[in-house]
Amino acid sequence: MFWKPTIQLNLDCFVCERVGRTNALERGAERAICWSGRNEQHFAAARIAAFDVTSQDDRLALRTVVDFWWAPFKDAKRGVDATPLSNWVRLHYGNYCPHQETSSEGSVQTNVRRPTSVYCGGCKTEIAVDAEVPSIRLLV
Repeated sequence: MFWKPTIQLNLDCFVCERVGRTNALERGAERAICWSGRNEQHFAAARIAAFDVTSQDDRLALRTVVDFWWAPFKDAKRGVDATPLSNWVRLHYGNYCPHQETSSEGSVQTNVRRPTSVYCGGCKTEIAVDAEVPSIRLLV
């Protein structure tokens, strides 16, 4: 099992002046993609600044640092104030099944009940337990 270099993060976007926008970030990219609507997207001033994986016998952990520009604004549709702290993240992982000789992908995110089992996409064997909610901290 391994962490994929892509995350999705809920950010308040000053470009489209909307709160709670899903931003797709990929390690090495200089900007993120803000999904400002169902099929609308634009670039956002956010990037993955650090992507550190810790692997132990019983644990696979990821620490990601995201740099992003933020400025205060009111949501263009709802009029609520924007905040710099995200409340949702999705982390993507991949795995290889030695039994089926196939690879599969999945994700974990903050708004899922835990603990929950993670299954191999090939043979459906439990390969991990998602035991902890990904934490999000604002560093200023």
